[in-house]
Amino acid sequence: MTNEEKTERYRALVEECLKAERFEEAITFYRQLIDLNPADDSYLLGLAWAYHDSGCSEQAIACFEQVFEKELRRRIFTGFAFDELVRIFKESKKYDRLVDICERAVAAQPEDVALLGELGEAYLKAGRPGDAVNIFQKMTAMEPDAPAFFCSLGQALIMNDDDVAGEAAYRRAADIDPGDAGPFFNRMAHACIQAGQLGKAEKAFRQGLAEGNDDPMLHLGLGDVLIQQGKLEAGSAAYEKAMALNRNAAGVYLNRLGHTLARADYHLEAVGAFKKAITLDAQNPFYYLALSESYRSLGHEEKAVEALRQAEQIRTAT
Repeated sequence: MTNEEKTERYRALVEECLKAERFEEAITFYRQLIDLNPADDSYLLGLAWAYHDSGCSEQAIACFEQVFEKELRRRIFTGFAFDELVRIFKESKKYDRLVDICERAVAAQPEDVALLGELGEAYLKAGRPGDAVNIFQKMTAMEPDAPAFFCSLGQALIMNDDDVAGEAAYRRAADIDPGDAGPFFNRMAHACIQAGQLGKAEKAFRQGLAEGNDDPMLHLGLGDVLIQQGKLEAGSAAYEKAMALNRNAAGVYLNRLGHTLARADYHLEAVGAFKKAITLDAQNPFYYLALSESYRSLGHEEKAVEALRQAEQIRTAT
């Protein structure tokens, strides 16, 4: 039997094993294919996925890294293995390893803005905002008319405790693309929230709304940070504005309001929000589950049990 015939035979066996989820057998046949075709990286990638699907994550990573090393040496960086390693390390929150492969990719392709962006994001996830600032500054210098890069720079600056420069970066993004000013300030607000700066997040949401972008999501975000600061009346008013802009989503917004109030330990007010959501959609079991939790936090055990019973009744009926 020729190598070509053997290859076709093992490929058919691999497909059969993968369909039947017999991953250990598929791994054996992939190794035969690699021995027969050492220059064909597709089989090594297939082996990596077989390891991954069988739960052997470290063996999968080792295979992807073998392909990644080859990708780094090529004039044209394909990045197939790189993309998978990035995804795996993000999902498993292995941020130090994420940084490592991103640094290696950037060292091989230093002018690739997409790879620079991945490295900047990796630094942020790894708690290294100062390094992320350097990367995003390089990206804004390379493409000074890209508002997304200034937003990324703004986030890194805020996380690096440089609020003034961070706000200036978001303002620069809004100046480049005034039509998206609202979403840019929304991103700024969430960066402030992530940094634990609720007052500055409130200011950012208000700036977004002042730009004439009457987006319900900006009102919702504003309502959340107001409630987290203990400003219940103003927070509820922000939610009312969001619901006025999108009546069809009122139930969803009220559910969100209830959860925001509950997280801030305003369970009595949360009960009111969940009840209003139920009046708009009495067949949503999640509203009753949330209501039950707030009742339980208030010590109203009988009401909590009844709300839970209603949720289960709806689930059973559907």
